[in-house]
Amino acid sequence: MLIKIKEDIKFQNFLFCSINMKQLYLKFNDVLLIDSTYNTNKYKLPLLVFAGINEEAKTFIIGFAVLQSEKIDDVKWALENLFEYLEVHPQIICTDSCPTLKTVIRTLLPQTNHLLCGWHVSQNIKSHLSGISIENFTFCLIF
Repeated sequence: MLIKIKEDIKFQNFLFCSINMKQLYLKFNDVLLIDSTYNTNKYKLPLLVFAGINEEAKTFIIGFAVLQSEKIDDVKWALENLFEYLEVHPQIICTDSCPTLKTVIRTLLPQTNHLLCGWHVSQNIKSHLSGISIENFTFCLIF
C-alpha cells in the first residue's frame, strides 16, 4: 500500500496491491486490464482498477488506485509505483479509451502493446449506432 500526501496533509493519491495480488500477477503477467472510473464515487475521485487474466481466462484483481485527479502526473504516479512493486511489465495492457491512460502507457511502457477493451468498443458501437440498423454490417474484433 502506498499513499502520497501533500505537505499540508491533504490526500493526493492511494495505491493498493497486496503480496497475494503480486504473486498472482507474477504467475500471470502477460495481460493487464485497467478500468478507469472518473467522478462516480462518493468523493468524486478517479479510481483505477488493475486486473489480470489467469490460465482459465478468469480475471483477478491485481490492485487499485484512488487518485486526486485524472491528470497525467497522477496516473503516471500510480502506474510507476504499481510496476515498481510488481517488478514485471505486462506484454499487453487493455483499457477503455481514456486519453490520459493512453499517453502515460505510451510514455512509461513503450514496449507494451496497448489495446482497447472489446467490451468498451462494443458499448461505443451500440451508443454511436443506436437508431441505425446494423443487420447489414459485420463487426469483427480480433484479440
